[in-house]
Amino acid sequence: MAKRKTRSKRSTKPIGASPNFDTDKFENVLQVGGIRTGTIDSVPTAASGGAQTCRVAHVDTGAGLRFTVALDRGGDIVEASYKQHNLAYLTPNGYKTPSHAYNFAADWLTGWPGGLLTSCGPNYAGPPREEDGNSFGLHGHHSNTPAGVTMLINPDPHRGKEEMVLSLSIKDSRMFGPVIEVRRTFQCRLGVPEVILYDEVINRGNTRVAHNWIYHVNLGYPLLDGGSKFIYKGKAVELTAGDKKVSGAQLNRYKKATGPIEAHRGPGERVVMIDPTPEKDGSCHVGLINNKLKLGFELCYQKEAFPRLINWQHYGPGGSYVTGIEPLSGSLLGKDADDHPAAEQWLEPGEAKRYQTSIRIHDGSAAVTSFNKFDGKVTG
Repeated sequence: MAKRKTRSKRSTKPIGASPNFDTDKFENVLQVGGIRTGTIDSVPTAASGGAQTCRVAHVDTGAGLRFTVALDRGGDIVEASYKQHNLAYLTPNGYKTPSHAYNFAADWLTGWPGGLLTSCGPNYAGPPREEDGNSFGLHGHHSNTPAGVTMLINPDPHRGKEEMVLSLSIKDSRMFGPVIEVRRTFQCRLGVPEVILYDEVINRGNTRVAHNWIYHVNLGYPLLDGGSKFIYKGKAVELTAGDKKVSGAQLNRYKKATGPIEAHRGPGERVVMIDPTPEKDGSCHVGLINNKLKLGFELCYQKEAFPRLINWQHYGPGGSYVTGIEPLSGSLLGKDADDHPAAEQWLEPGEAKRYQTSIRIHDGSAAVTSFNKFDGKVTG
């Protein structure tokens, strides 16, 4: 059988023009930016007492954007900051080494470190449920599966090479299947506050498999704060409202973050599903703006790859204060409970689906104003 590949459109625009670095004034590129791998303690205390460690890659773009890729947790991004400002929400769990024990029911929450990017899938994603005769836990196996490093390229500005690349392979497998491989690449350019994420999800088995994929992007304080503004537009529905009809006016009020609220104590939350309106080239530009900090956070991707967007809001008192901006491919609730045309998604043997997403930082009034032009109303 010929192998088939499903592709998302790739942008032909360059990642950006980086500033010149005076190569007469440094010898080691890590002085100005680059990638370094290592291990960190898996518990967030100074005296860990020989606790297990987690393999990581620290990425410094040389433009204020720094982030940590958890190699032992599916190659997802945990800590992330821009200049002095943290971007991501972190749970109290710290880095726990991956374990299949966290793949049952809602135990995923016990091992989840939070972080800027958590990938959910690649087989099933969303709440624990039974689907296609299979029982699976919250958000799938990906973030409890270690990654292998297949390529690491640091920039070499002395030779005019400013690109840095980190490529990974993450395989979710079992005897008799399913066998699903995620080929992941992070690409940055020295001096540019942006990272492009490429994922290729491949069915390596000999039977077809369901495929659902969510980028659970978790923003936290101080980027997320009362008055921060969500950037997205399109048709929306509140999933947590039950049978209650939520007006368009109320859905638009949800687009401005509040401070902590009592209704979100414990597992309280609000979940809004958006069918985003793309630009003429099919791209979606979504994210968050904090006008007090004059800082914007953007995700840019093709709607063809991620037809829907989830905005998770959990403004819990006592520090459990987070929002998720989550591009969705497949279904969150399962195809039996989801009538969207893209809810049912399969990969045949040898078939692959590719995703490209840019994470961009907008710094200063002019940059934030330009990003704000992608915003618009939502309708119920």
